Amino acid sequence: MARAITGRERKFLVGAAALLILCLVALKLGPPKILVSVTTIGPKSDKLLAEKMERIDAYRQSVGRESSLAAEAAALGAEISSYEATLLPGSTPPLAAADLQTLLKQFSDRSGLKIQSEKILPHVKRDSYLEIPVQIVANGDIRNLKEFLVAVDSSKLFMAVQNVSLRTVKRRQFIAETRSYTDSTDIQASMTLVGLIPGERN
Repeated sequence: MARAITGRERKFLVGAAALLILCLVALKLGPPKILVSVTTIGPKSDKLLAEKMERIDAYRQSVGRESSLAAEAAALGAEISSYEATLLPGSTPPLAAADLQTLLKQFSDRSGLKIQSEKILPHVKRDSYLEIPVQIVANGDIRNLKEFLVAVDSSKLFMAVQNVSLRTVKRRQFIAETRSYTDSTDIQASMTLVGLIPGERN
């Protein structure tokens, strides 16, 4: 006559059956796979926690870079606006060249340099800007030339001397008091000066 299974024996058999199933799964998946399966079980596992922390850290870094880039872009925009305030006011190359000629005439009058001739040269594209060149030939002494160049260099509007060549010229001057002529030597400067205006923006 078969005897009844006690509660303790029933627990032992259930445990043995569970262990047998686990061994069969281990044999089927292999040690590495069963290890991975075990380590990824449950939302509080170390692996998932580490992944979440990495994602949070990456997000924080991206937000930090975004703020930094926005600040750099704002600073660069302010710098460009400040620079473009010094460009020639003319909106087209002919108008800008006329503005540059007017400024050069003012500087030459103040310095005593006499402009003998002037010529507007073809404009040149420089990145996002157009370079406006004007060539002048002027006579005066070394002091006149120096004061003219100082005025160009200290101008509120951007302009630069692109090239310059110098030569001496003799000038005969009539002296009314003595009713005679005297010879003097001047410096003749041939200069190309340039300004900038905004070009076409893409």
